Amino acid sequence: MNPFWLAWSFLTVLPAPGQKVASADEFVRSRIWYPAVGVAIGAIWAATAFGLTRAHCPSGLQGVLLLAVPLLLTGFLHFDGLLDSADALLAPRTSQRRLEILKDVHMGSFAIGVGGLWLLASSQILSLSPSWGVLLAIPVLSRAALLVPIHLFPYARAVDPSSLSGERPSFSWRWAIPVLAVAPALWFFPREAAVVLATQLLVARWAAGKLGGGITGDIYGALLCISETAALAVHVLRN
Repeated sequence: MNPFWLAWSFLTVLPAPGQKVASADEFVRSRIWYPAVGVAIGAIWAATAFGLTRAHCPSGLQGVLLLAVPLLLTGFLHFDGLLDSADALLAPRTSQRRLEILKDVHMGSFAIGVGGLWLLASSQILSLSPSWGVLLAIPVLSRAALLVPIHLFPYARAVDPSSLSGERPSFSWRWAIPVLAVAPALWFFPREAAVVLATQLLVARWAAGKLGGGITGDIYGALLCISETAALAVHVLRN
């Protein structure tokens, strides 16, 4: 399967041509396209913000609508990871039991609490009218930064076709793809980029300690949610 369209169909609910069952190796090779998919998500996010501003949308409603955009575009994929991670990482359990909780489809009190607080915080931050430029940049920065913990921390379970893990790809000219995608966002928003990367590394290290040294796909989703909100908070508070 084409690596770009695989990344596109995995990270968004937007239609993609030639969908089929992908192998673990194909998932690995598709990672370099994550920042490019972030460009599309960010473009839609920024265009929505621009339209809401031109329509003089009330700030509270604007915050809710802007929060809904990435959630809907991603099919709540990363938010689901945040909820599952909260239940697993915050409960006083063994590493093995935490991994079992991550696979449980039911939500516990930690998921409800963390999910509710994240939704409230994110909508409030977005109601403060962040620039359209940062809304374009942050999905790119977060998906580029995610490649770092993916390669620094081993996958916590045995690899399967849906795991995002597997044999680590060798570095080649293809890595110019995420570099080119993220370069403009990094140039215009270096502070937000630093917050995204630092947040992801800190949370990933903490999660790995809870899970016996590795992380999982749910943790990846949590990293995106937390790091994007942290970067948005820094942006609106400093502007």
